[in-house]
Amino acid sequence: MKKLSILSTTLLVLGLSLYGVNWIIDGYSELAALFGFISFLIGIVLSFIAIAKREIGALKYISLISFFVVMFLITWFEPLEILRIFTWLKNIS
Repeated sequence: MKKLSILSTTLLVLGLSLYGVNWIIDGYSELAALFGFISFLIGIVLSFIAIAKREIGALKYISLISFFVVMFLITWFEPLEILRIFTWLKNIS
């Protein structure tokens, strides 16, 4: 396993934990959802870079598959989550 594969998996776990924090707390935390979404995006980009560089190991594929599974589950159970984040960003500026 190489550096990018491990970093992409770490960012995916961080994003998942931030979404978990968002669901656990009372109300809605836009910052937790935003940082979770950004962490997911950076993790998937690093996973694609690891695949392009042909890093050794299967961790890059596991993080790629888990990204799509987690994003599918988020959009299945919270379909307007991404729209809520973008609306929050628009209202800030």
